[in-house]
Amino acid sequence: MAVTTSRATGSAAMLLSPQQIAQLPTAQQQQYLASLPPQQRQAIAAQVAQIQAQQANQEAMRKSLRKYAYCPVTGGSGTTATYTSGQVLSFDLPVVGSGYACGLLIHYNITFTPANGTSAAYAINQAAPWNIFSQIELDYNGVQIRTHPYILKILDQLRGYGRAAQNAVVLGSGNSLINQNINNLPSLTVGSANTWSGMMYLPLNALGTATVPGLLPIMGVGNRPQLKLTCAPSFLGPDPLLNPLSPAGGSGNAVTINSGSVFVDVHYLDGTNLQSPAPYAISLQGQPTLQYYWDTPLAPLTSGSNNRQHINTLLEHWFVVSVVIDGQQSNTFVSSVANIQAIQLSPDSVGQQSLINYGFGNNLTIYDYYNDIRRLTGQDLDAGVIIWVAGNLQGVNDPDSRMGAQPLNMRDGGFPAATHAYQIGTVGTSIAGLTPRVETFLISMNYDGLRLG
Repeated sequence: MAVTTSRATGSAAMLLSPQQIAQLPTAQQQQYLASLPPQQRQAIAAQVAQIQAQQANQEAMRKSLRKYAYCPVTGGSGTTATYTSGQVLSFDLPVVGSGYACGLLIHYNITFTPANGTSAAYAINQAAPWNIFSQIELDYNGVQIRTHPYILKILDQLRGYGRAAQNAVVLGSGNSLINQNINNLPSLTVGSANTWSGMMYLPLNALGTATVPGLLPIMGVGNRPQLKLTCAPSFLGPDPLLNPLSPAGGSGNAVTINSGSVFVDVHYLDGTNLQSPAPYAISLQGQPTLQYYWDTPLAPLTSGSNNRQHINTLLEHWFVVSVVIDGQQSNTFVSSVANIQAIQLSPDSVGQQSLINYGFGNNLTIYDYYNDIRRLTGQDLDAGVIIWVAGNLQGVNDPDSRMGAQPLNMRDGGFPAATHAYQIGTVGTSIAGLTPRVETFLISMNYDGLRLG
């Protein structure tokens, strides 16, 4: 065992890592640190304190009971907002005694009628029902989250091996009576009133339930967090990501929103637990924060060529998800899986090197990619969805364990010019209002931390 000699005492001490020191009883920690030279002691003590704070946070996150509170509509007009196409619905997060918000549960109930027209037919678009909202924004001293709700479906599928989308079961063990009120899958009857109801869950600490980055204080510190939900500009339209329904034949196609209501609950932790009347303490001091970004789209797409786009947000990315929309059909992202001929993630601007590569200069195809996704998640994602980075999920059942963590680092010392590229066989240009493109969504660690004041 290597030893070091204290200049102050001349005594010898075993070299221990900060992680090892943090595991020692308090008295032994102090004794060991006292044996180190002053400058070394100060630096190592700071590292030990940070490790212990992270351990205390993790224990608090795991053992604290999750509590619920309703989010009032901004302006003091009750708890339920009326769904109206194109409108922004705003909710304030409540003030609780000593709590931190860890997630938002969005409840929706929308009744609409597709017109009969002349043999009018309709299709349920790929991102339904998540695209009943075209954007989610959460503000707290600035924008913390700006994304499309469809990413919430992907996050649930990436929570661990064999996990389904929000409030769904994988193995067929669902109860129909429960599903009617929790996860009412989209249905469609022309000329009659259709009701879509269900829930969407927005995790603020998306890296796992035991992680602190992303939590927001709701005990009255700083500005009050506010959630903004943008209702789809049009319930009927050609875009599979932005419109819930699309015309599929006939004429006189139209959709009338009969009624719609939205309310939001916040899930929060205040340290209350089943072990002791004394609450656990959760601290954001010195911790990074987690933020959602809607990165710059890649548009327009061209067929048969290399379409490349930079990741423009330079942070540490724990999730990088792209959605390829080839513009050939309104109800699906891509007309066929094979229409995506090649994909590549590169650590440079031109694709000279590859981090991930299916089809550019090798024998791999897009089906090899989706086969790998099956091994990772135990299920299929929607065709056209490309998971470039799922940093906390490498085939583990519990992503909270952080085993095999693989975030994409674009901070100083990382990759300043990471790009993602696509070769598409055929790109559609004939559907009015539908732009062929790639939309990319990021969930990223910001080491500047959360600004409280």
